[in-house]
Amino acid sequence: MKDDISQLDKNYFGSVESKYKRYKDMKKMQRIYFPKSVLKEKIKPKSKVVDIGCAFGFFLKLCDEYNLETYGLDISDYEIRKAKKITKAKLYLRDINDGLDIFSDEYFDLVTMFDIIEHVKSPCDLLTEVHQVLKRGAKMVITTPNVNAIAKFLKGKQWVGFSDPSHLYLFTTDSLKFLVEKNGFLVTKLETIFRPFPKFLQKVLNRTGKDGEIWLVGRKI
Repeated sequence: MKDDISQLDKNYFGSVESKYKRYKDMKKMQRIYFPKSVLKEKIKPKSKVVDIGCAFGFFLKLCDEYNLETYGLDISDYEIRKAKKITKAKLYLRDINDGLDIFSDEYFDLVTMFDIIEHVKSPCDLLTEVHQVLKRGAKMVITTPNVNAIAKFLKGKQWVGFSDPSHLYLFTTDSLKFLVEKNGFLVTKLETIFRPFPKFLQKVLNRTGKDGEIWLVGRKI
């Protein structure tokens, strides 16, 4: 596990410039994730939320401010140390491939996984673990690159889904929905969102399923 962590730190934080850019980008994006996954999903204060792949803790910091009981996991020691400076969450240095048995069954009201599922060895096993730690009727939020994104056809091998060597799986909206439903969830929201286009074009791309990232909300049944 330590070797994996060291390699991830090396890949993502190889220079001051790359650290700073990724830091700024994640802070901006997680301010978008918070209202979409907490406020729009009507997650109540005092609810328990765990962010898998919590990185620098920006999302958890916003959850703290909303008075949620926060937890976070990440494989990167660098990111965990940064996160401890801004969030009150209970943080764990952990490879998600090792499972979620550090938590009790039916413990959480919300599990978030922002750009994580494409990195794990077995997405199916991950969803099984998430199902186990969620309360009945509770929700999970997944984001992941959309393999049908128009950016993929424009950028080719430079598209983010292809260019990141740590990606093991890529999904369409249909394939992700199928996998989630097979693992005991009802999909309550499925859309494509975000970058890198102007808002008017994003609306068009969302309707056609061609925007850059899949946004899925699943409820445990």
